[in-house]
Amino acid sequence: MDAYEVQLASYPDGGIEAKNFRVEPVAVPELRDGQVKVRLRRLGLNAGLANRIGGPDTTHGPGINPGDVPGSDGVMEILESRSQSFEPGDLAVGKTQWRSIDVTDAPQLRRIPASEADVPLETHLTVLGHVGFTAYTGLRRFGDLRAEDIVYVSGAAGGVGSCAVQFAKAVGATVIGSAGTAEKVRLLRELGVDAAINHHDGPALDLLRQAAPDGIDLFYDNVGGEQLEAALEALRFRGRIVICGAASQYGKGSDRQGPANYQRMIFGQLTMRGFDVSSNEDLRQDYEAAVASWLSEGKVRSLHTLNTGFSQTPEAFASLLSGGNQGRMIVDCDS
Repeated sequence: MDAYEVQLASYPDGGIEAKNFRVEPVAVPELRDGQVKVRLRRLGLNAGLANRIGGPDTTHGPGINPGDVPGSDGVMEILESRSQSFEPGDLAVGKTQWRSIDVTDAPQLRRIPASEADVPLETHLTVLGHVGFTAYTGLRRFGDLRAEDIVYVSGAAGGVGSCAVQFAKAVGATVIGSAGTAEKVRLLRELGVDAAINHHDGPALDLLRQAAPDGIDLFYDNVGGEQLEAALEALRFRGRIVICGAASQYGKGSDRQGPANYQRMIFGQLTMRGFDVSSNEDLRQDYEAAVASWLSEGKVRSLHTLNTGFSQTPEAFASLLSGGNQGRMIVDCDS
């Protein structure tokens, strides 16, 4: 079985495009004890990866330079195993490089139980996956989400954002979501948000004040920039901000925009917290139980855009960065 990988081919000149990557054949290394050989079935893509291209090493991973293979999370089928935790044919989810077939350390993966055999593979990369856990952790641990909150989510039609709006609604909060197209605004309304904003329709603060004239209690930020500044103005006394991403600032280098009105945090006694979900594994059991219950009750659903074929990964990633996704951008690697 032939194996391929996606490499960064060149640094972008401006925005990241598919041409900045190349698909190359790759030799699969021999298995060692404690490892498994896997075939990639579904690959989830993350916009935050763009911040590491040509950049320094971060807590999210090393900088990515030409010749390097990016990584993300995926659903994999075990082909061979030298681990007691897996057998051939098992399905697993976890971190993976952009390789169609690879060898990885077994502890990096979590086996998908047989009881979830009927769950679509994509769901393990959305509400039951890394982005779902990120949304849950940010809302619960760092946002102190309460049923009486008015919650504003930027990038609400993206992978993390679409989970965040659904989870906040599931606990009874009033939810406002922003997105960048009329189609995504319609989608947010289908997900049950109380108000949906197209951030291209006017100044961010004006739009937010129209949607939440009495202010907001919690801002879950995936975008940064103007939307972060608007939220700082709209937050009520002792409001909370959770910083998950800054999609509007990726790739801008020294031109990145920070909030000019950060002094609002002093007078409003506001809190702003960033987080890395990998440091919060103690919440996973609570998260999985909560989402399983919400799924069975029909309160949440998987939202994703599916691209067919591993070789289409560069095009899918470029499309993600230009807003071409609804929910999580996922590559179906079976074709």
